[in-house]
Amino acid sequence: MVYNVTKGSELPSNTANKKQLRKVFLDCDVDDNSVLTMEEIKNAFDRFGSIFPGFRAWRALKRADKNKDGCISLDELDNLIDYAYKRGYLNVG
Repeated sequence: MVYNVTKGSELPSNTANKKQLRKVFLDCDVDDNSVLTMEEIKNAFDRFGSIFPGFRAWRALKRADKNKDGCISLDELDNLIDYAYKRGYLNVG
């Protein structure tokens, strides 16, 4: 189950939830090339239960894609996970 916590709420255990978010993002790397495309990120946010996964993926890409190549590499994955975590996407079961 995924929870989207409202702003200002206290977030549960940081480490366990970030590991779960990482697993979902990596599971969405369907071509297994260690790079997440916009579509793969959108699929992850869809799995998290986002109402607008396309918008959320676009915003996440803008925040996490430090080298501006249009995708998320393993070097940028922590930025993506932090973005999802701070927005309240918690994969807790």
